[in-house]
Amino acid sequence: MQHAASKGPAKCAVCGAVEKQAGTYPMVVGIGRVCLEDGMKKVRCEACGSETKLITSSRLQGRTLCLNDHMKEIEKFRQHVVTTFDEDDEPAASIMGRALSETPDGYTLLGVRRGRNSTHVWEAEYEKTEVFQMRCS
Repeated sequence: MQHAASKGPAKCAVCGAVEKQAGTYPMVVGIGRVCLEDGMKKVRCEACGSETKLITSSRLQGRTLCLNDHMKEIEKFRQHVVTTFDEDDEPAASIMGRALSETPDGYTLLGVRRGRNSTHVWEAEYEKTEVFQMRCS
């Protein structure tokens, strides 16, 4: 859900009611601006089956999702993932091994490097395996 001022009064994407003052209807991802009456109606998440209010849901690729499942789906589309490791907690040699052994599913380790402006943080960068293979072939 996002709140952002509209340039003019918005229409509710569900019932078509026009807001009295611009910027009062919240934005629901994948649906548009909705009035509070429609926003408070219950919808069912198509991934986990839980009930949630429309105002705290989203539509992604034609499916109604709760915020937890929305975040899981968004993660699937991320091409790059960066994980940080702290040298104060473990030695650099074990960080290198962990970065390789703890590679997220569907990703390829690109490299391990020092974090920007850091003397103790390491960053492991991963890329979606399909993207990595397309770039390398």
